[in-house]
Amino acid sequence: MVNKSEKLLSAFSKLYFFNELVHDNLKFIPSGSTEKELADILLNLGDIIIAIQLKGREKEDISNEDEEIKWLKIKCREAKKQIKKTIEFIRNEDLPCFENGSNQNIKLNKHAKIIPLIVFNNNIIKEYEHVLWKHSDEGMDVNCMSYEDFQKMCEVLITPIEIVEYLEWRLEFYRKNRKVDILIHDREEEITIMKPKNNNSSVYYFLSERYGIKNAQELEVYMKEFREFFQKLPSHIETKSEENADFEIISFFAHFNRLEINLFIERLNLAKTRVENGDYYFAGSLRNIQRKYQIVFFSSRCRDKIPMELILDSIPNKEEVSIVLQIIVSFESFEDFKIDFYYCELS
Repeated sequence: MVNKSEKLLSAFSKLYFFNELVHDNLKFIPSGSTEKELADILLNLGDIIIAIQLKGREKEDISNEDEEIKWLKIKCREAKKQIKKTIEFIRNEDLPCFENGSNQNIKLNKHAKIIPLIVFNNNIIKEYEHVLWKHSDEGMDVNCMSYEDFQKMCEVLITPIEIVEYLEWRLEFYRKNRKVDILIHDREEEITIMKPKNNNSSVYYFLSERYGIKNAQELEVYMKEFREFFQKLPSHIETKSEENADFEIISFFAHFNRLEINLFIERLNLAKTRVENGDYYFAGSLRNIQRKYQIVFFSSRCRDKIPMELILDSIPNKEEVSIVLQIIVSFESFEDFKIDFYYCELS
């Protein structure tokens, strides 16, 4: 039975990660066995899975923090065992497809990188262990955070891949700085102070290391536009790869960091400007050598798709490209733009 805390976490995850990436109904029956269940929520980026186990306090009359910390330690041990089982199931079981938040049946990638996370919902607890440390070579270190800190992480870090990178960074940070009371990071005349025992400060410290606080804030400018673009994706996608193309393309964009988003929206806006000016044709491209993708932008009078063969012929060193995304921008009405997406995975 799903409790209030699990419903809350599921709703919040779908808001920040998009429905296509969230699995929250993860029960299955292995052959010849009884019903099993994976973690409470999987945030599935295809090649990366964040496995979240939630522990919530449903009682309303709690007030003793010492007692609640004891409760948390017990629940965290249980959660860690469940996540470990989840990883074993994903790695070793012939799992069924699981429905995501958009009612699509998605097969989990058994070779995906799996990042465990325990989230607890208990307003009484103000200080807690940020990492549950392993006690044997077979064990694992697991990030732990309150529901409030999970919210803050999603709000501040913005993109799914940034959250993945932060969780990996956070684990390594606390491995190195368990006993440190204060850290000062100086970058480009910006000074960031972090108190490792403070629940929220590590998110900002991560941003400071990664981008610099000023640069990180400047790169947020295009996020609203990017989210609006994201929301329009599922109903406007064509694919040459496989079914559930909207999951494929949304997981593709979920790997974008702030710099990629900035470059992407700049080119999308250029295509919009050219449509407004009646300038119809090529409006820019974006290529990532490490991720092996090429995105091409076109302004169009009537949503005409450019034959993919012509696009491939124009790409230098196309043998180094695995994904080509064609984006066509046109007017739907006098004031509204229409954006169509053509997604192609190259063999």
